[in-house]
Amino acid sequence: MNFPIIDVSKQSVAQFTRESSKGRAMRSVAWYRIVRPALVLCMWVLAAAYIRWCLANASDEELSLDAFMPGIAGIAAVATAMILWTFGRQMDAMNPNRARRMPVSADVPHHATREIAVGNPGRCLVAYHDDDGMISHVVSMPEFERQAA
Repeated sequence: MNFPIIDVSKQSVAQFTRESSKGRAMRSVAWYRIVRPALVLCMWVLAAAYIRWCLANASDEELSLDAFMPGIAGIAAVATAMILWTFGRQMDAMNPNRARRMPVSADVPHHATREIAVGNPGRCLVAYHDDDGMISHVVSMPEFERQAA
C-alpha cells in the first residue's frame, strides 16, 4: 500500500479489492478496522494495569514528589525543546528572505526552473554536473538564459 495507515484504515472493501483479491481485501479490512485497533487498546489497558499495580505496591518514599522530580524535569526539558523548535521553524518559514530549495529532480524542465526564478533571479542558480554526479560549475539564472538563447 502506498497510503498512510490512517488513510488505509478508512478504505472500503471495494477499494482494497481493486488492489488485491477479495480474500486479501477482507483480511486487510479486518486487520485495519478490528484487529489492529483491538491490539492497540489492549496494550493501553495492560500499560494502565501495570502502572496501577506499581503504584499500589510502592512505598511512601517511592511515591514522594522528590522521587518523580528527575523524570518530570526530563520530560519538561524535552517538551520545552520541542516547543521552541516548532516556534523557530514556524518563524523561519514565515521569513520572506529565506532561500527556498530548488527541486532536486533531474527531469524538471527548463520552463519550470524559469518559473521558479521569476520572483528572485539573483538568488536562483543552475548547477551543471559531471558524469560522476558531482557539481562541475554553477551559473546564475541570467547567465544560464544567455547560454540557452
